[in-house]
Order: sequence, then structure tokens, then C-alpha cells
Amino acid sequence: MTRLRVVLNNWHYWAIAFIVFNVILSAWWLIHGDIRYDVDISRDFLLIEEMAYIKPFTLVGSHTSIGGVFHGPLWYYLNLPAFFISKGDPLLIGWFWWGLSILTLIIFYFVAKKIFNKPTAILASLLYSSNSIINPTYGLKMFFPPYGAVLLAPVFFYLFIKYVSEKKPKYLVLALLALGFIIQFEMAFGVPILVLATAFLVYFMYKNKLMKHALFFLSLFLPLATFIIFDLRHNFLQTFSLIKYLELQLQKADFDLILVSSEKIKGIFSDTFFLLTQDNRVLSWVYSVLFIVLIFKAKMKSKTKKIYLIFIYFYFGYWLIHLSLKPLWSSYYWPLLPLIIMLYAGLINYLPKKVFFLLYIPLLAWNMYIGISYIQDSKINIAERGKNSWAFNKYIADNIYKDATEDFGYFIFTPERWVYQNWYTLKFVQREYPDRISHPFNKQKLTYLIIVDPPWDRPDTDSMGWRITDLKITSEPIQITNFDIVQIQKYLLTEEEIKSPTNPYLLNSTFFR
Repeated sequence: MTRLRVVLNNWHYWAIAFIVFNVILSAWWLIHGDIRYDVDISRDFLLIEEMAYIKPFTLVGSHTSIGGVFHGPLWYYLNLPAFFISKGDPLLIGWFWWGLSILTLIIFYFVAKKIFNKPTAILASLLYSSNSIINPTYGLKMFFPPYGAVLLAPVFFYLFIKYVSEKKPKYLVLALLALGFIIQFEMAFGVPILVLATAFLVYFMYKNKLMKHALFFLSLFLPLATFIIFDLRHNFLQTFSLIKYLELQLQKADFDLILVSSEKIKGIFSDTFFLLTQDNRVLSWVYSVLFIVLIFKAKMKSKTKKIYLIFIYFYFGYWLIHLSLKPLWSSYYWPLLPLIIMLYAGLINYLPKKVFFLLYIPLLAWNMYIGISYIQDSKINIAERGKNSWAFNKYIADNIYKDATEDFGYFIFTPERWVYQNWYTLKFVQREYPDRISHPFNKQKLTYLIIVDPPWDRPDTDSMGWRITDLKITSEPIQITNFDIVQIQKYLLTEEEIKSPTNPYLLNSTFFR
């Protein structure tokens, strides 16, 4: 019993040790020479490469789900120094991301400590670190623009409640700046939160006779300057695109309120908590319902209750604003995850300890189990990790360069996705083979066609039609090599085939971002 008491009295040391363990586990794939490398990440590498070596200034980032509307470029500027120092090496950039995930955890800890107390902050950080084991280098929650919003969401929330409780303008300005930067990273999250924050603050200022504080909304011009300048230079492209999108949404004749409402109810009680429970739908329903019920049932001081109610306002308001949209991508509401974890951990202060740990420990154990299982299931070989593995894509590129006996051209066929993954990999690996130069999207005597993950049940996306019609290559390959989901076709082209022009509308740039 004495030893048990010692362990319990020093639980925070054990918690910190597990946090460090989780952080080390999150670097597993980096240690083994791999990172998650999907279409979004490879596109980002191409765009950052343009900034590093060709166009250092850009006003927009990647595209959104609304045509003509783009995220801000802040994510690219954040990654630019790491990209430049590493010379675009994805693995070295992966270590930068790992460091960014540690910074996120540190910020998360201090925000939780400010809102609650040190023990709560430790428990919240432990749960967050376990949820993030598969995040920094190979998880489904990956490093692309929305991660910046995940990092800043706790900061915005803390500054917002700080302003509401103390009514000091400095907190309002800092909260608005944080929210503006969140919009840079993920508009589908930041813009609805801005709408909700504005409505709340206007009422709050009016009620407390602080309307002069409304002038501080001008501080948003700083983080949103890139959007404003871009629109001024491009005839308000984003503004008109957004207006047109909203008009189309309102004119939809097939809008089914009942169906959409049921989708959003599922989102409220399942989708967001799906991230917390590592894709376990049953647990997400259980923990979401318990979370809402306990907020209203737990005995809290009015000051603390206000914090939870403000979150509930943003949480339900967010899903209400998205009522007219189809089911959302998880990246849209990912920034809510750290807030949920923080507030869940905060319940330790207002529930019987046995009740709290009855909820907390299974959730913690489940997250750690899933994280470790993910590593175990995926460490067999690089082919098992497939198309979203940097190591796998580099392996393909290495094989092409080793096979080539002279300069060569190449084209990429991937009917379901953009071509960015193989394109950036071949560009990067080029530096290891200076004796043979590759020519992307250009026919040479030696030409490779890289066929990636074609849907075999859809003959309309057959690469043969692309090869003959778009590339004007009618000869048969002299060699075919298969690497799991990728097929490499090797051609020795005739002069006539080389001179025949390819389809000028083939994707061969980052124009679509």
C-alpha cells in the first residue's frame, strides 16, 4: 500500500514520462526514414519550392473546396525556412514538423494551465500526446495547412475568454489576430468561427457599453492582408467566387433539410469526437453525449461554466453554419480537437475523481493502443504504406533513375488524383543522379510512363487512351515493371512520336494549387 501511495502521489512524474514516450513514438516513421506524403503535402512541397527558388512572394496558398477561393499562404511561409535549409528534403522537413508538434503540445499545455491548473494541463497533454502518436509523421491527421489552425485554436480560445472575463482590449486584439491567422491556415474553420465570434462580441460590447472596442476589429486587416491584396489585384476573384458559391447553395432545389440536419447531428455527436476516439464510431457517440451532459450537470463556478458555455456556443454554432454543406472533410473541424481534449480533462475539477478517471483512463488507453497498433500494422515494408509514403515514392523514383541509361522524359498518369507526389519525388531524387537528366512532361527518345493506382474496374480511365490520344505514343513499351500500385512503362520513341505534340491541357504545373 505504501508503494502504491508513493506512485499515486507522484502520478504527474509518470504522466510526464508517458508524454515523452508518446512524443518519441510520434517520430517512429522519421527514425525509419519515412513520412506521410500524400497529394496535399507533395503539392505544398512544389509550391514552397517555387517560393524558395523562383517566386519568393505569394498572396495565396492552396485551393479550397470552393472554386476560385484559396487559403492564405502563411503555412508556406512557416515552412519556407525549413524547406530552404533542408534543400527540400522531405525527411528533414519531417523533423521540423515533429518539432512543430512538440511546440503545439507545449502551447496546449500552457493554455490548459492558464484556463485550469497544472494537474489538469498535465492530464490534458497526456491525452493529447497519445492522440497524436500517429500525427506528426504518418498519421491521418497530417502536416498540411490546417495544422496551423490546430496549433492556434487553443490560443484563440484562451484569449477570447480572457477578453470576455476581463474586458481588456489587448486580449481582444490578440484574439482577433490569432483568429485571422487561423483563417490563413483553414478557412472552413476560421471563417465560421469569425462569424460566430463577431456576433457574440457585438452583443457583448453592446450589453457592456464597450462599443468603442469594435474599432479593434481593424486588427484583422493584418492577418487578412494577403486576401485583400490578392482580391484587389485580381478583380475580387475570391469575393465573387464566394458570393457565387453561396448563391448556388441557396438556389439548390434538392436541398433536404431533414437529411442535412441529420448529417450535422451526426457531425456534432460523432464526427468531431471521431478524431478523439481514433475513428471508433461507438466511442465517439458515447464520449460526445457524456461531454455535453457533464458540462450541464457538473457543479462549476459561474466563471468556469461560462468557459464551457462559450465553447458550446462555438461548437454548435460551427455545425449550424455548415448546415447547407455536404459532409465535411475532417480537416475542417480538426482544430476543435485540442479544445475538446482540454475541456474534457478540465472536468476532473468538477466531477468525483472515480467518475472522471472511469472516463479518462479507457480513452487514454484506447488512444495509446491505436497509436502503437498503427505502428505495428504498418512497419512491414514500404509497399504496405503505399501511395502516401515518401519512402515508397522515393523507391519508385530511384528505380527509374537507376534503370535509365541516358537523359529521359516522363509523364504521370493517375486518374483519381493529382500528379504531384511522383512529380516532386522525381524532381528531388534528380540531384542524386546528375549524370542523367529527367524532363518532366516532355517526350525524349527514352521516355517513362508512370501509371499510378488506376481504378481497374473503370475502363474509361484506362491509361492506354491517355497514352495514345493525349501523348501520341502509339508504340508498345519495351519494358513494364510493377511496384505494387505503380506500373512503370519504358519506351524508346521514334522521331515521329517525339515530334507529335501532346495534349496542351495535361496537368504539368501547380496552377490548380
